This record gives sequence, structure tokens and C-alpha cells, in this order.
Amino acid sequence: MRVVLACLACITACGFQSGAGPGDAQIDTVPPDAVVSDAQLPDAPIDAPIDAPVDAPPLVRVREGLIGLWTFDEAPGTRVTTTAGDTSPTGDPVPLKVSFGTVTFADGALTPDGVAVIASDPAPHLNADVVNGGGVTLEAWITTPDDDQGTVTAPVLIAGLSASIMSRNISLLQVGKRWVARVRTTADKNGKPDLTSTTDIVANRLTHVVVVADATQRILYVDSQPVFVDPVAGPPLAWDAAYRMLLGNEFVRGRQWAGSFALVAIYNRALPKPLIDTNFKVGANGP
Repeated sequence: MRVVLACLACITACGFQSGAGPGDAQIDTVPPDAVVSDAQLPDAPIDAPIDAPVDAPPLVRVREGLIGLWTFDEAPGTRVTTTAGDTSPTGDPVPLKVSFGTVTFADGALTPDGVAVIASDPAPHLNADVVNGGGVTLEAWITTPDDDQGTVTAPVLIAGLSASIMSRNISLLQVGKRWVARVRTTADKNGKPDLTSTTDIVANRLTHVVVVADATQRILYVDSQPVFVDPVAGPPLAWDAAYRMLLGNEFVRGRQWAGSFALVAIYNRALPKPLIDTNFKVGANGP
């Protein structure tokens, strides 16, 4: 169902059969009047305990350091949900607005209808939270029908904290048939050098794309696998606190990404590989 959203408010919100045929071995039977001695009985104690399997606790999404979480499982025509969770340093959710164009909600995902702008207000607390935390993780569960969009000189924006095509704190992008991430850990205002995936994007497949950065690592993950490891790590540097949270396009438009969002999240720490594995196993719709 297609909806036009001028302003979207926030909701704080996985028998055994046997038989003897011709040529099969026959089972000896004991005559009814036969006496069986104790020596003929099996040795196993009849009271031997049986170890019952213990259920593992269910996997849940990583919450420590979570400062923004956007999910899109509403009924068509409602709103973009955003929750920061109890672990947010400020406890303040960051609502998103469709300030241009229209979007469609379906099957737990949000899809821009052509050109659209989905953005927070300026200066969300996310930027300051990341700087104060000394690390960052930007995570997205996404699907695209177009496995070849954007170019090296004009990448299309999937998600990030950005002011323009030349000024980004952090971003997930598509460049042709590759996922690209940028994180501002140097003096470069656009977050370069790029972190680029090494295999072609698969169209219409739900994909988990994550970028992390801190003083020890700067890595792009695709479906829980590290696909680009920058040898020069660094914490977030010179972030601009005014940059908006954006999905699918720059605020000034012109960099529209064709695809759907099932989940977007940001942390003020760089999640280690085991925790990225956890979020991958939990999936886009897990707890």
C-alpha cells in the first residue's frame, strides 16, 4: 500500500522402521516356560539417569552502545518507527521524517517510491554520542532490485549521518555492483578512504551490511564476513554534530538509492566480530 508521509512521528517504542524379509536375519525367541537367570540380563542399571538436552537461550540483538534503531514493520500508512532503547546514553529517540516524496510500507520494510528524502532533524544526538564513545557501528538490513547503481564519482546513499555529497560523518553507499562504506576517521570530510566490498551485489536478496570503526579497526562486513579491512584504523575524528541521519538519499537529493530497508541501527562503539555474528543470526526481524 502506498502512502504519502509529510511528517513521521516517532514511536518510543527458526521413525524408525524395521522388518524381516526373505534372507533377513531372524530374531531368536524364548519359549514361554524358559527360565532366564540374572547372569543373562543386561548389565545396564535400570535407574541410569538420562541427560535431557538443555535449550540454549534465544539470541537477541546487541543492545550495549545502541543509540539508534529504526525498524519498519508497521502496517501500511502508519509511520517510521525509531527507538533508541534503554542503553541509549541520552534515552532520546531520533524520529525520521519523509520530507520529500512518498514511501511504501510492506512485509516489514520501507521502500522509497522513486525520489524521496527520509531524514532526521539537524543535529541529532547520534553524532555527539559516537564522538564521546570513541567508536561507531552502522548496520543495515537491505534489499535492492538494482545490483548496479551509482558510480565512483556519484555513489548513491543507503544510510548515514551526512550533510551533502561532499560532507559525511559516516555512510553506507552503493557504487555500481559494490557496497561501499565511509567513516570520518581522518581529516577527509567525506569519510574516505573507501571501504569497498569485493564481490558483486545480488539483486533482491536481503543483505546485512555493517561498517565499524574505532582506534583498533575500520572494517566493512557483508553478511557477517569482513570484506574490507583498512590497515589504518582510527576513531571518529572531526565529526560535525549538525549532520542529519538519512536513509536512501542525500538531504539535497540527487543521490537516490533504489531499495528497501528492513532495519537500520547505529552504535557508539565498534562491535567486534562475535557481536556482528549475533546480530546477523538474529536477523532483521529478531528481538
